[in-house]
Amino acid sequence: MLLCTTARTGTRTARRRLMFNGLLNRVLTYAGSHAPADIIAGVADGRFQQWGNGDSIVVTEILDTPRRRILNFFLAEGTMAELEAMEPGILDWARSQGCTHATLVGREGWRRVSWMRESGWKFRDIVMEKEL
Repeated sequence: MLLCTTARTGTRTARRRLMFNGLLNRVLTYAGSHAPADIIAGVADGRFQQWGNGDSIVVTEILDTPRRRILNFFLAEGTMAELEAMEPGILDWARSQGCTHATLVGREGWRRVSWMRESGWKFRDIVMEKEL
């Protein structure tokens, strides 16, 4: 079952918080862009959305640009089957929020995920990083 936690719905249960924190720690160790407290605060104040299904989580944010409203998937952890099952519901929600596009920032391995290509995701750009 797909669960979304936003500023309006609040955190569902203590168990969900613990599962979220464990998965979040794992994915954030790789990403290095946020601390768990940053994500929790972002969900609480409405900047981010937390999606859960079984043992998998996705964190999204809505980005407003001059020409598009974009749902950006920027953290995901769990099983490919659960993540795949979450995608249609997340995209339906994004459409209901006025989003016209979706983006995903992730590791190179996402390029090889066949269900993403089959459902219309395209490799478009690369993200490069340099430590300063």
